[in-house]
Amino acid sequence: MRLRVAGAVAALVLGPLLAGCGPSGGTTGAAGAAGAAAPPPADRARGQLQELVDGTTSALTPAVRFADDAFRSVPHENANRDNDGTAQLTLRRYVLTKVGEANRPRLLEQVKAYWTGRGWTLTENSAYAAGARTADGTGVTVTIGVPGNVTVAATARVKDPGATEPFGPAPSPLPTAPGGGPDTVPRFEDPAWS
Repeated sequence: MRLRVAGAVAALVLGPLLAGCGPSGGTTGAAGAAGAAAPPPADRARGQLQELVDGTTSALTPAVRFADDAFRSVPHENANRDNDGTAQLTLRRYVLTKVGEANRPRLLEQVKAYWTGRGWTLTENSAYAAGARTADGTGVTVTIGVPGNVTVAATARVKDPGATEPFGPAPSPLPTAPGGGPDTVPRFEDPAWS
C-alpha cells in the first residue's frame, strides 16, 4: 500500500511538469520550437523561477508556511539519448501548513486567479493540480498529494549548468523523514486552512 501511495504522489507531482514536454521531452511552445532562441543560462532563469514560486505562494491568503528545496537541474536528452546541452531547471516549494480537504479548492482557485491576472495560460486544472505557463514558456504548477501535501514547482528549459544542484543546497535544510529523505508532509495548523 505504501508503494502505491508513493507512486500516486510521484505521478501527481511529475505529471504536470512533464505535461509541457513534446515527444522528445523538450518544452513545447516558443522556447522549444525549431529555430527558436537558445535557452537561457541557468543563472538567468533562476530569478524568474524564484519569482514564479514567490508570487504563487504570496497569492495564498492567509499566508502559509513553507520550505524550499534546492534548485535542481536534470539534463535533457534527444531521441538518441544524447545530452543535447539543455536541462530542466526546477525549484520546488513545499507548503508546510496543513490544508484541509475542504480548503483545497480555495487554494487552487487563489493561485489560478493570480496566474490568469498576470496573463499566463492555464495548462492544468483538476481537483488536485493547477498549472500555468508564462509567455516565454516557463511553467509553474501547484499539486496536492495524497496526504494533502501541497507543492509549488516552477520549471524552465535552460543551458545545461553541468550540476544537479547548480546553486548549492536548499537555503535551509528540509525536514528529514525517518528514512533519511525529505519530510514534506505538512505539520503546521492554521485555523483558516487546516
